[in-house]
Parts: sequence; structure tokens; C-alpha cells
Amino acid sequence: MTMRTTAIQERQQKSRFRSIATLSVLLFLVLQVFLLFMYSSSVAFMMQIGDVTLKSIDVTPSFGMTADYGIKKESTVTTLTPTTLFRDEYFSEEDGILKGTLSTKPKSFFQKFQQEIDNFEMEERCGRYGFSMTAKDGQPEHPNRRIFYGTLIADEPWELLDIIATETHGIFEGMVFVESNRTQMLFERPIRRANKQKYIDQFKEMFGVEKLQVREYANEESTATGLVRENNQRAEILKGWKELGMTKDDVGYIADMDESFTRDFLRAVQQCPYVEYFDYEAHKCVNRFGKSRLMGATRVFESSPECVTKYRNWYHPDMIIGACVEEIGDDSVHPRAPRSDGLYRDEGWARSGGDVQNLPDNSSYPLHSAGDFRMLGGGSMVHSRDGESSGHSAFHLHNFFADFNTTRYKYLTYGHPDWQALTKPLEDLHVDIRLLVRCVYNETDGPTNSDADYDERQDFHRVEGGLDTRHPVFPIYFHDEDYRRRKHDAISRLVKEDEYSRMKRLNLTAEELEMDAFTQRFREAKRFVWAHEARVQAFRQKVKEKAQAL
Repeated sequence: MTMRTTAIQERQQKSRFRSIATLSVLLFLVLQVFLLFMYSSSVAFMMQIGDVTLKSIDVTPSFGMTADYGIKKESTVTTLTPTTLFRDEYFSEEDGILKGTLSTKPKSFFQKFQQEIDNFEMEERCGRYGFSMTAKDGQPEHPNRRIFYGTLIADEPWELLDIIATETHGIFEGMVFVESNRTQMLFERPIRRANKQKYIDQFKEMFGVEKLQVREYANEESTATGLVRENNQRAEILKGWKELGMTKDDVGYIADMDESFTRDFLRAVQQCPYVEYFDYEAHKCVNRFGKSRLMGATRVFESSPECVTKYRNWYHPDMIIGACVEEIGDDSVHPRAPRSDGLYRDEGWARSGGDVQNLPDNSSYPLHSAGDFRMLGGGSMVHSRDGESSGHSAFHLHNFFADFNTTRYKYLTYGHPDWQALTKPLEDLHVDIRLLVRCVYNETDGPTNSDADYDERQDFHRVEGGLDTRHPVFPIYFHDEDYRRRKHDAISRLVKEDEYSRMKRLNLTAEELEMDAFTQRFREAKRFVWAHEARVQAFRQKVKEKAQAL
């Protein structure tokens, strides 16, 4: 019985081995077919990113190109030339300044939204940001705080200025723009707007303000680079404010050109009876308790109104009462902090929260330099408490350039230069642009955890479906749905154009193009698998929590 049983078992085991071997062969064949399919389709995918196939085709003028992008045996990719239609739409310029995509709506279209915001009920508005309706003793019941605005300006397109001007028209008492003859890394650039009366007059009309300067900053010192140069340039803003008549009771507001508080928030700053940030007697410029500097809780739009970062707060722009600002405040009471590196306050001069050993006394905190507005620790981020909104009080139009040549030049020459900025794929140029590229192609977002593959990682995901109009905050300008559509369409074209131009610069062969296509397809597949696994884990966690609650 034992021998017979053993023989039967051996036959059964051999049968199982044969079955497993057969199944393995079948699986191998299926895998080969699948890989062949993936390989063949990946080549098509590469050119689909520009709405192009592998065979020679004629690209329609509406796409913005005139050349044939079929892969040929030669190791070349032809030059991309925007059509006249696309150039008129996006690349028209004035004195070398690109216009970008501008709204075609009349001013009255936006004035309707401006007036609606200006007429909000005051108690509701103040409560939205945690500001008090009860004035402090000796302070006016109905203040009309004057706000002085300052920013650096370079070659930003007119589109960006138009968006900011539409949001802030008629609000500021004075405005100062500062334009430099060199970038932070000392690359020479032409002065286009500074000290030119036609632009001063144009800005006054755009922003609805009478007091306005466009100042030039020229510094040829080789040591004035990076953030040192940037902060020296910003110091010109404070000089301009003083010349325009700013006092210690006025509010100083410094932003980058692509940032803005919302109109609703700016009206709250002007009109709410009591705002602790602007009560000099309450904080005496002491920043460690977060009450001398106010920061925006800023919603970020990445290059397009439809590419919105989810769950993100950018922490600029910034506001400080004039009594705590260099050039405006009393430096006999608040001495200016020494800065041995030309940038940060020296140790002991309130460089950080408790770092005060060199101060004469607790009421002698240094005045804020223009650089301190953005670099000093402390301060408080103010959110909107409106449950119907996203909770933001400002917005950031990140990389709202008119072309990606400008974007690449920015990353090559400004504060943190990337010397491969002209050859990298856009999505590898910066993690924020990675979000944009995946938004344009409607690809899967990558993981946000730091342990993930760096090529796939993102700091933030995007809002599904684009601009979420059910949960503002967004610029008044974005109420123009036609503008939003044209802007996103233009950005989509430009992303594709940039990739063609990059491939031409690299002079890739047909085989290299196919490999690049396969790599991109593989990367998207990895992200899709990661996203699916994340959804499975989230679902399991919900099931577990429900089971525990029973």
C-alpha cells in the first residue's frame, strides 16, 4: 500500500508540474504579447503628446505649427514655428514685453464683480478674517487705512499685470515697482518700464492710483547676487513709499508681481475697526508672537487657471504697519539691525524668536527691512473662515509667463539657478511644473511622500477638474470663462511646443525618441499603479474605521 501510494503521489506531482509548466508558458506568451502591444503603442503615445502620429501628417494652423513631425530615418526633429494666428493670440509684444492671453471682456464686466465685493456687509467681512468690529480706545470707529504696495517687476506679460490690476483697482494709496538691470545671478537684462512716463501713466490707469513710481535699480557689484541683490532691490520700495508720503499709521504691502491678496481681504484691511496686526501699541514691532506681520493664506494656480494645487497654502504676500518699517518707522526707538552677510539680521538682533540679547530692551525690536517682509521668521497667516470658500485670503499665479522659454530662463538665471534648465524636460525642471505638465496631459499625479521615486514625486496634487468655482478663492479675472479656456489651451500648446523644441536641441534619433516615449509611458503606468494602491489603502482604512465604530 505504501509503495502504491507513493507511486500515485509521484504521478500526481508530475502532473502538477506539467500543469504549472504549461501555465507558465501561456503566461509568458501573454506577457510577450502585452509588452509588444505596450512597445508599439508607446511610440504613438510619444507623438500623441503633441497630437501627432508616427506617420507624416500636416499639422493644422490652429495647433500653432507649420512643420511635419513624423519620425523619419534621419536623426532630426524639425523646427517648431507658431502660426500667425497663435502668435497674434499669445506672442504679440510691446517694447519687447509679451502681452500673453488677455480678456476680451469690457471693463464693465469686471466692475460688476468689484462693486459686489466692495458692498459686502462689513460685520460679515471682518468676521471672515477674525478682525474685530469694536474699535480700540482712541482709534477710529470707521477707519480707512491707507495701503502702500510694492513689488519687483521684470518681463512679466501684460496679462499678469491685468489680472492683479483687476483685483486691486482703486484700492492703493501708492504703488512702487522696481526694475533691475540684471537678474539675481547678474545676467544682463534691458530696462523696459522703469522711469518711462508712458508706463507710469498706463499703470496709474490700470490700477486706479494717483501716486505711482516705476524705479530703476542698477548695481554692477559682483558680490550683489542672489537674494542679497533681490533684497537690495526691494529696499528701493521703502524709499519710494517714503517719497510718496507713507506714514507710520499706513500699511506696507510687499508682494511678488504674481501674488495678490483678494479684493475682499484688502477691503477688510482698510475698513475693519480693529486689526491687531496694525496696532503698534499692542506689539511694538515684536514679531515673535506673530502679531507684527500678516501673511496671506495663498491659493496657488500653476501656469493655468485650470491647474490648481490642492491643500496648499503659499505664505506670501505680506503686510506690516508703517511704524515697524525701515524708512518709515522711528529708528531712534527701533534701531536697524546690522546684517554682516547683507541679508539676515545678525545674531542677537531678533533674527529669530528669542534671539534678543543685543537689543537695548524688549520694546526696541528692529524695524523691518523690505527683505524681512518675506524672510523673517514669525508672523501669522490669515485664512478666510467662510465655510463656503477654500479658506484662502490670497492667490499666487505661479509661472504665469507667456512662453516656456521665459520659464526656462527664469530657472537658469534667477535666485536658485539650474544650469540644466535649457535641456531638462519641463516636468523635471521643477516639482511645481511637474504638476502643470501632468495637468495639461491629464496624467496621474505622482506620490507626495519623500520616499517616492524622485522623478515621479510631487509636493502637491492638483484639484480634479480644474478651477473649483464652488470653492473660491480665485481672481476676479477668472470669472471670464472664455479667458480661462483660451489661457489653458495656449498653455497646453506651449507645453507641447517646448517638448518639440527640447528634442530638436538634443538632436535625438528615431530610436531615442521611441525609447523616450516608452519611458514616459512606463512612468505614467507606475503613477497609475501607485494611485490605485493609495485608493485601495484609503478604502481599507475606511472599512477598518467603520468596523471599529460598530
